[in-house]
Formats: sequence, C-alpha cells, structure tokens
Amino acid sequence: MPKFAVVERDYKNVYEKYISYGHLPRKNGLGAHGTHYDITDVHDELVRTNPSRTIDGAEHLSLERARDVANVILVLATVTNGELAWRSYKDMEEKVGLPLADLADGNRNVRVQFADLQAQPRRLLNSPMWSGLTNSGRAYAPFTYNRERMVPWRTLTGRQHLYLDHPLYLEFGEHVPTYKPGPPPAEFADLRFSEKVGPTLELNYLTPHGKWHIHSTYGENERMTTLGRGCDPLWMNETDAESLDIVDNDWVEVHNDNGVVVTRAVVSARIPRGICIQYHSPERTYSIPKSPLRGHKRAGGHNSMTRTRLKVNLMAGGYGQFTFHFNYWGPTGCNRDTQIYVRKLPELVW
Repeated sequence: MPKFAVVERDYKNVYEKYISYGHLPRKNGLGAHGTHYDITDVHDELVRTNPSRTIDGAEHLSLERARDVANVILVLATVTNGELAWRSYKDMEEKVGLPLADLADGNRNVRVQFADLQAQPRRLLNSPMWSGLTNSGRAYAPFTYNRERMVPWRTLTGRQHLYLDHPLYLEFGEHVPTYKPGPPPAEFADLRFSEKVGPTLELNYLTPHGKWHIHSTYGENERMTTLGRGCDPLWMNETDAESLDIVDNDWVEVHNDNGVVVTRAVVSARIPRGICIQYHSPERTYSIPKSPLRGHKRAGGHNSMTRTRLKVNLMAGGYGQFTFHFNYWGPTGCNRDTQIYVRKLPELVW
C-alpha cells in the first residue's frame, strides 16, 4: 500500500508555508528512485546566504522569488551539486555493496546556480538518481550505470525482466508483452459532437515526448523556434495531407470535442497513414492563432484535445518495483491517444 500520513494544517500560515522551504528535508534528507543523501550543512549554509522567512520563530528558506526557487533546487540537487552526488553514491555503496563514489570524485567541488545557467549551458553531473553516466563529456545513455558498474536494476529480481507476476497484471493479461490492437475510433468517444466543415480527415492523434524542447525550457528563443518552424507543428502523412490539398508548412486546424489546435503542418512520409502527431509541451506564449471553428477564440496546445484515461493495472503498488507514485509509477500517457478532425485552415487570424 502507499504510505499514509496524518497532515495537520496551519491555516494562518498557509501562504507563508507556500513561499517557504520546510525543515523536513533538512531532518530526513533528500532522494528519489531509491537514493538518499543528507543535506543538513548545505541547507544551513543556504539559510545563512539566501533570503529567508520567519514562521513561528523558525527561519526557513524563502521561495517567494522565482530566482530563489531555482537556486534552492539547483543547490540541493545531485546533478548540480557534486558533493551531494558523492554522498548519494556513498549511500548506494552501502545498499549494493559496490564501489561507486569514484563516479563523483572529480566533481565534488562543482556547484551550479541559476546565474551560471544564464551565463552558459552547463552539463549535468553523474548521479545515482539516474541510470546514465555522463563523466568525461560522455553523452547520456540509459542503464550504463547498471551495465558497467553492475548496480542491480530497481526490480524485484535486480534484473531487467519481462514477466510481471503481479495479480493485477495477471488479471489484465499483461504479465508478458502482449500485442493488443487499438480500439475502434468510436471507442475513444471524442468526436460525438464535433462536425466536419469542408474537406476534413479523421486521424488518430498522438503526442510523443518533446522533439526540440521539453517542459517549456527556452522554447521561444530564436534558435529553438527556427528548429520548430516558429510553432509546435502537426506532423502528418504525405498521402493524407494530399487528400486535403495540404502541403508542407500550410496552416491546419485540428479539433475534437475536447478542444482545438491551429498550427503548421509538417508533411512527412515517416508518419504512417491514419495518424498524426504533435510533440508534447508546446508553449502557450507564442504562435497560437485563433480558431475559425471556435468563434475565433485563441486556439490551444496539444493537451487541448486529450483527456485522461486511467489504466487500472498501473495503479498497482506494494510489491517489488510496483510502488505507486504519481507521474512515475502510475497512470501514464494513455491520455495522449485520441481521434481528431483535421482540415486546411481557411483563414489565418492572429
């Protein structure tokens, strides 16, 4: 079962706590993905050198300004604080019985803060929180930590395995990799009210992980917008596009019962017929024209046309690697699969 805890709310200080960093990380340490490291001295140094707030007589790191939030994250993270990465590797040495701290020996004095990132891009450090090794200018490659340093995978067996003997997986027939055809388009129930206006094609709409950006990081600068055509385009098959008289870089209007997107089309033979994709995490801060179909209201982004569908067996927990945690082991991107209508945009309105 997930862990349960009683939480007491101090309503008179709700806002103060919202813009402050609590003391539990100092007391309990930090970690994720099975890692752990102590931050007592680093936290106390931050309190001495950074803005702080007093709540009930105790000093807390201030999170009121975005810059202060960024610095707290960077100073307390193993990928940007070499000393904390080293401590985390020492903790993992105790858990797995292998020498690992040498992976951070050369970076113990490295500290990256927000001003450093403003000055120039910086490489992330080795960290046991992640499975890739990046020392000596090496590109990130997943599971190099496990393969080269013999660190067990975080599974019940310590190995990569395909058979999942959890009752929920057995019941759903997913205890081994199994092909399951996609449901008929009507099963998505996302085109019950939408109407075709003019030449229109129905396609399966997918939103894979970001191509030229992720989580809205510097997506609007000149280099990134040049790579992405100044927007977050819709990729579609050349034959599907031809049936609508759409050529590469034309503006298109994509819609269903949930929402609408207006963007440019990338026409590519690499996209199978019958589907279209829009890489996820578009920013709503640039290149969002208005939608003629929705009364010339501002169009949306990739999430506008999706809705969450929960997959029950991904809520399993309390057994081996099955430990439910929202956004990690839990309901995944099954919300990013739906049906849409696409047409050539008749009028571009900003």
